[in-house]
Amino acid sequence: MSNKDSWNSMKVVNVYVREKKLQKPEETIVGLIDPQLPDWRMLDIGIGLGRTTHHFAPRVKEYIGIDYSFAMIKTYRQLFPDSSLNGNIRLGDARMMQDFETNYFDFILFSFNGIDYISHEDRLHALEEIKRVGKKGGLFIFSTHNLQYIDNLYSIKFGGNLKHFLYQCYRYLRLIYHNGLPQKYRDKDFAIINDSAYHFKVTTYYIKPSAQIEQLERLGFKNIRLFSLKTGEEIPKADLHAITKDSWIYYLCELPSEN
Repeated sequence: MSNKDSWNSMKVVNVYVREKKLQKPEETIVGLIDPQLPDWRMLDIGIGLGRTTHHFAPRVKEYIGIDYSFAMIKTYRQLFPDSSLNGNIRLGDARMMQDFETNYFDFILFSFNGIDYISHEDRLHALEEIKRVGKKGGLFIFSTHNLQYIDNLYSIKFGGNLKHFLYQCYRYLRLIYHNGLPQKYRDKDFAIINDSAYHFKVTTYYIKPSAQIEQLERLGFKNIRLFSLKTGEEIPKADLHAITKDSWIYYLCELPSEN
């Protein structure tokens, strides 16, 4: 089963029904950009069941939300049949956004690690497409898994619940079976890991913060800022190698001035 097949599974779709709140770094970033939102056209990539839609759509000049899962879009429309936004919620893929004009969106969001469930090559294609449809000097926000979290991913803790402890042991063995030991990733900049998400049904892209910054800078993105998932606070670039407790990180960056 491919990652896309998993996102079209109703078992996975139903998980997203419970997701309604912004994450801490999203709240922080909204606080930074809120005064400008009324003048912006926004593209929201990987909307799922509208977790971010209902936070951002009322605030921006124009809102378009896309997801590459037909089941997500169909379920969204069933949940909100009378929504005035339904015309702006559509099936779409970040790797191929030919329906959108070049230099159109002031603000592009790709949250909840949506960019982590395609291949490395497709990730670069998606970033190129985001550059193309984004306005020169506009903003791009996304989250991605942190490879420096790898030791925590494999950790086992006994908190007094025997059933949960036994599950952690089972998960640890499955992680080794699918990925090998965590030491394998110490010298890598990025890796595709089966991290147990959705009962080991999907593979996830993990990348070191320094490597993610380099990846963005090579593509022309500028003024890159990092925000902690755990605290929502901005992470100083001097502390990149010490970021081991955040399973994923939010990045706020400026789109290239020339596409």
